[in-house]
Amino acid sequence: MSKQEIMYSHVEDWQASGLTQSKYCESVGINLATFSYWVVKYKNKTVEERSSSFIAIGKTSKTEGKQYEIVYPNGVKLRVETKDLGELYSLVNLV
Repeated sequence: MSKQEIMYSHVEDWQASGLTQSKYCESVGINLATFSYWVVKYKNKTVEERSSSFIAIGKTSKTEGKQYEIVYPNGVKLRVETKDLGELYSLVNLV
């Protein structure tokens, strides 16, 4: 287990504990300044993960017949109206 994994695990344990950072660090024997550094890194990581501009589309999800436009790298545009996101998924992966 890497140091990052260990410290992120501690951050998650601390969040679940309801203790202050100071009390948690005291109970597990971690330097408070070091722990605070890892808390900031953990929070930045989770913010980055939530702010991703991509949305996962499941293959079996159904919609209400929306229209989509796919633009391939070579400039070809494809407009599709479908209720089946699996079909759309297949078209997107033609690249």
